[in-house]
Amino acid sequence: MPVIPCKAILACLVCFANFTLCFSQTATVEPKDPFQPVLLSEDGSWCWFQDKRALLIADKVFFTGVTAAGYNTVSEWNLEDNQTSTKVLTEGTLPPDDHNVGALMLRPDGKLLTVYAGHSIDSLVRYRSTSSGLNIDNWQEESVFETNGRVCYANLFHLKATGETFNFFRGNQNNPHYLRSMDEGDTWEFGGRLFQFEGRSYLKYASDGEKRIHFITTDGHPRHFNNNIYHGYLENGNAYRSDGSLVAPLSTADTSSLKPSDFTLVYDGDLNTRTDVAWTSDMQLDEAGFPYFVFSVTKDPISRGETVNTSLGGNDHRYHYARWNGRDWIEEEIAFAGSRLYPGENEYTGLISLHPADKNVLYFSADVHPVSGKAMLVDGERRYEIFRAERLDENSSWQFSPITYQSKEDNIRPIVLADQDREVVLWLTGRYSSYRDYQLKVYGKVLPQQKKTQEAKKTNITFLINRDPDNYAADMTVPYFAMKLAKQKGYQTQVIMGEGDQNAFHLPGLEKIENCDLLVFFLRRVALSNAQMAMIKKHIEAGKPVLGIRTANHAFSVREDSIPAGYEDWWDFVPEVLGHVNKGYGPAKEITRVLPEKKFGRGLLKNIPRQSWISQGNIYLMENSLDPRAKVLLSGSSAGQNAPLAYTRKSGQSRVFYTSLGYPTDFTHPSFLQLLENAIEWSLK
Repeated sequence: MPVIPCKAILACLVCFANFTLCFSQTATVEPKDPFQPVLLSEDGSWCWFQDKRALLIADKVFFTGVTAAGYNTVSEWNLEDNQTSTKVLTEGTLPPDDHNVGALMLRPDGKLLTVYAGHSIDSLVRYRSTSSGLNIDNWQEESVFETNGRVCYANLFHLKATGETFNFFRGNQNNPHYLRSMDEGDTWEFGGRLFQFEGRSYLKYASDGEKRIHFITTDGHPRHFNNNIYHGYLENGNAYRSDGSLVAPLSTADTSSLKPSDFTLVYDGDLNTRTDVAWTSDMQLDEAGFPYFVFSVTKDPISRGETVNTSLGGNDHRYHYARWNGRDWIEEEIAFAGSRLYPGENEYTGLISLHPADKNVLYFSADVHPVSGKAMLVDGERRYEIFRAERLDENSSWQFSPITYQSKEDNIRPIVLADQDREVVLWLTGRYSSYRDYQLKVYGKVLPQQKKTQEAKKTNITFLINRDPDNYAADMTVPYFAMKLAKQKGYQTQVIMGEGDQNAFHLPGLEKIENCDLLVFFLRRVALSNAQMAMIKKHIEAGKPVLGIRTANHAFSVREDSIPAGYEDWWDFVPEVLGHVNKGYGPAKEITRVLPEKKFGRGLLKNIPRQSWISQGNIYLMENSLDPRAKVLLSGSSAGQNAPLAYTRKSGQSRVFYTSLGYPTDFTHPSFLQLLENAIEWSLK
């Protein structure tokens, strides 16, 4: 079989001509930065009813795919050197269709097992294992198991307690069935039928790897059914509800007495009305073995079974989250998901996926702002972006930060992997016209695992922001960062989101800054009331510290011709407090290479990797206006222009830190986050 050669080497200085990062700008620079997106495959896709589609094993990521021509593949991404390789497993035996993607499992003997099937084109379950260990270059010949009906999907689980390996698939009459193997997937036998009813349920599975397999299920396809979502689990040959009550023995025949509604109702979509139609997305188990899962809900579905007027609905999807606490299901809507991927499959979203080891972290794709639901446009067209979501704890609201931003192509279907050292997200970028017609690339990004929560501090940090389309999504990234500060460092944080016209702007609750220890600005061109501006000036005159991010260098520089009576701007905030003059972008409108001016590992650059990194945003120019007494920490290079990126100074008795970094994707870059943490610690001394 042919092998697709390496396509990405990120950790060296060599740039391949055919390598292009999915940046929002047009630059095609390969950075020496391990925390930028990496192009893993030029041609790949996946559906979401197969698990696992990706594995993180030591320093390697393995993932399956289906090319635009319909070839099933398995790829390897070496995280140490960012080299990738892809092995083609099928060539012309299956048609182009992302439903054909294989499931992966690490066998107890150290080999990889993959199982795949066509999209209900025949009755064959196809499978093969690597010839030795994790070597994806050599696989055993494809074997097949003929079932009792047309098949689709594969979901693999090995149970240590019994030595059984299961493959759950959709089979006869579109009902879920399973195969069973006692030799780790070398041979299979028909296990039985999970459900038998007149419907096409969609299931996601998760296992503890010991003795229990959980599932969530719909009543049917959301095109044809007003779905609820139910949960149950299988153990020792029996099927149970969430609370452990027995439903019935698991069928070991080609018939079954079970149906979805026999299990625990988690989400009530109201089967009698054509609203709130649910579809399963992903499920994981927490440290106690309790399930948590995510799903999408279509708020504006078209009529059941409609195949002609498909453009009349599917434009308002929401992502939901549910978790079992050992007694009850806690379910909530967490974000706007945006519109369908294409008319006809009106319930197809960009998808949502869970962190496998942290129930307070997830990723999703949306073409709208996750909080407001407002469409995200690039050059006038909606674009799907990947978001990371996290919350302080189970009782807190979710905060969001973009992994991709202002992309030229859609980014969809994230998959999340993790171990003790890092978190890895994979996604697809490109054109998705239908499940049979697509041209997609596979990208990956690595984030170090987060530090443990520190003890609570009495220090109060207040962030001042505004929701402005030109303010780099600060209304998302700053609440996200404030949450992370509280979670990881124990700071008391609050975010004040301004409101109103820019020339008559209001910051609700600003009087609270009287007890604030640090004031952080990420505002853009607003005028405040005389009273509110006086509060800010009082904070600075008292010698309290100030931290400015990106657009803080024109926070109060209002360009409107008239400012209403009782309001004022403050152009001198930038030269007097921040210590420079904003000279705009100039020609520097490409990505920025961040370079140190001080030694990494010391002072405000402590715990930052000893290397340059990349910001996907452009730099702000200062020319020669920076206070000569300022201590520059970082400089930046963009489009042949250079400028300071981060520095410290004094304004009266106030310690001041400013950085023109703060592009939305910077807030998931560990070096930038560490820089801000260091700056906060320094400013509060």
